[in-house]
Amino acid sequence: MTLPDGWLADDEAAELRRIAKDKTVLELGAWKGRSTVVFASVATHVVSVDRHQGIEEVGGDDSLPDYLAAVRGLGNVTIVVGDFNAVVPLFRDTFDVVYVDGNHDVGSAINDINLAIEVARDDGVIVLHDFDFESVQEAASETLGELPDSLVGSVAVFRR
Repeated sequence: MTLPDGWLADDEAAELRRIAKDKTVLELGAWKGRSTVVFASVATHVVSVDRHQGIEEVGGDDSLPDYLAAVRGLGNVTIVVGDFNAVVPLFRDTFDVVYVDGNHDVGSAINDINLAIEVARDDGVIVLHDFDFESVQEAASETLGELPDSLVGSVAVFRR
């Protein structure tokens, strides 16, 4: 399987497949769809939420055209273009897996993790990408208050 551009390494993608197999997934942050395609290959359904206004670190260009080219035709993906704060509160205790890969500053990461906590099932999993960022680790410590149950590359898994 050819994956779109992104920073998800092969071992991290394998971990996401393992976690998402036959699960419902909420993806917070998709950029060009690399993680979306990975999730869609094994999940029962993926709801992918992103503003698609690009990532400042790589130019901030609109990522929606590339994203749509990568995920168009994936029948188990629902695409939501919007802000996490406007969309996520519409769901409650809905998802087996919530994947957080939004902005990486501490405040944004705290906000995104708190949103994830609200919509993950009680027996669900919260997955943080870019756990190698000190700001993401700090946000996880403040919101989840524990070390991850597993860590593969920069993918940290927290079981509820």
